[in-house]
Amino acid sequence: MHLFKHLLLIDDDESIREMIPFIFDQANYLIKTIADICAIETLIIEFKPDLILLDIMLGAEDGREVCRNLKRMPALAHVPVILLSAAIINEEDLDCDHDLLITKPFDIVYLESMVEKLIFEHQERSPNLSS
Repeated sequence: MHLFKHLLLIDDDESIREMIPFIFDQANYLIKTIADICAIETLIIEFKPDLILLDIMLGAEDGREVCRNLKRMPALAHVPVILLSAAIINEEDLDCDHDLLITKPFDIVYLESMVEKLIFEHQERSPNLSS
């Protein structure tokens, strides 16, 4: 188990990629931010995220499909995924095995509490995993 909780943010919006590390800076998180999914498998193997924050509208990529692909990877099937979206979306229609949908703009306190909650629940369910 690593000392810091590892968050991976995948979002093509530069302001979100700058804001998220600022939000979690004082809370024992190590954060990687990327704008696209190029070389994501290598990054995931090296970084071992405890939680993934994933934009649904990710440039040319559909975040829902990215989520489905991530959840198919044995190393990530258990990792919580929070989808972020500026669009109004019916969560039941997402069909991508995500753990939570948060709409932008989001409440920072709510985001922090849900990240902490999902990581805690994941660690309680999977104490022997290296997360």
